Amino acid sequence: MLNVKLDISPLKNGHGGRGIGGYTRLLGAALAKKNELQLVTESGDGEAVLPDLIHYPFFDLFFSTLPLVKKYPSVVTIHDVIPLMFPKQYQPGFKGTARYFKQRLALRNVKAIITDSEFSKEQIIRYLKVNPAKISVVLLAADPALERPTSAIVKKNLASFNVPETYLLYVGDINYNKNLPQLIKALKFLPAEVELVCVGANFKPQPIPEWRWLETQMALSDVADRVHFLTEVPVGQMEVLASLYAGAVAYVQPSLAEGFGLPILEAMQCQTPVVAAQTSSLPEVGGQCALYAQPEAEALAEKIKEVLGWSQVKRQAFVKTAYQWSRRFSWSKVATQTLAVYQKVLNEK
Repeated sequence: MLNVKLDISPLKNGHGGRGIGGYTRLLGAALAKKNELQLVTESGDGEAVLPDLIHYPFFDLFFSTLPLVKKYPSVVTIHDVIPLMFPKQYQPGFKGTARYFKQRLALRNVKAIITDSEFSKEQIIRYLKVNPAKISVVLLAADPALERPTSAIVKKNLASFNVPETYLLYVGDINYNKNLPQLIKALKFLPAEVELVCVGANFKPQPIPEWRWLETQMALSDVADRVHFLTEVPVGQMEVLASLYAGAVAYVQPSLAEGFGLPILEAMQCQTPVVAAQTSSLPEVGGQCALYAQPEAEALAEKIKEVLGWSQVKRQAFVKTAYQWSRRFSWSKVATQTLAVYQKVLNEK
């Protein structure tokens, strides 16, 4: 039996309620069900089982999340290197640059790297100059607790947030790569009754360029009254988030780049049509079960209009197929493939 330590520090800091925290929590739960390994803690008192291997589930480009000296064979998950793709928009400063080179150095003696998509693997090879043989792609999955609620529950939850009757949904952050100004601009080309609901803790006034871009685009497109920001959706309350997905006309992922694009699968699990940008990893995640467009406002709007024009029969058929596609992704598969990486590492010792 393998003794594996999963570094759970992302659950104890600001990442706890974000995607990194979700990945760490769901991976740990799935690995705990595997008979071939046990997750161990290292107490330092001589009583705990010492690990054969340690897995760091997060790699920050500009902060020291990976130790230079490693006591045990190490595996690290690098979800993406998007800041390196857009250097003008993600400027780390002097300290961040120094930490970046330290992180690059710390990568040299890891035994294996796990990443979320073939796209991310290509970018890691390109920007971090990592040996491709070290990298394994393990596709993620949505939280299995996220399922479409009953109509009555959806109606109750939507009323509590006072969302509009006809809305598009976006869930996530406001970073440059998310391309939100183009999503906001797309409202210009859609019927006036179509509004936009954005869910995420960062959708609030703040002195950063990303927020100013949103305010500027709402003013330029004259759609401020059609954009609604929800910042207080409780973390972990899947029924509430599932209701927001389920009530939407469509979920839209307009990103210029994503390491994976988990909300696409979340929307599919909640039986909501997905419109996504034809970029990066998004076609890997959505397969043939999403509508794709170039990441510009008019192109996104055309695909959204297509969804708006569907009959109820066509909509139901589309979301049923997409739901079945989403079931191909599971945390059991993530754990099995992650375990295979561990075994490979230890067999090569």
